[in-house]
Amino acid sequence: MKTKNLSNAFRELRRQGYFAKQNFTCCQSCGWSEVPDDEGDRAVFYHRQDYQDMIKTGEVYLAWAGNGQEIVKILTDNGLSVTWDGSTETRIIVKI
Repeated sequence: MKTKNLSNAFRELRRQGYFAKQNFTCCQSCGWSEVPDDEGDRAVFYHRQDYQDMIKTGEVYLAWAGNGQEIVKILTDNGLSVTWDGSTETRIIVKI
């Protein structure tokens, strides 16, 4: 698993001004409700349910807001394989 690469990518996302959290809250609804109001337009996270799925499948789904292409570039620049259809309506999938 490339969890170190994922942690490095999340550090870079924070440096680029994103609210970026790993294993954040219990679910997506709670995650979005806990993102600070002033940071909701640039946020990336996965929640505990996503983390449990990542352990089983080797993939994690990211909830996000902001520039999807920029987020994907940061993830791939950190050695991660990413699947995303380019839509703001879909989550970004990272293979760990």
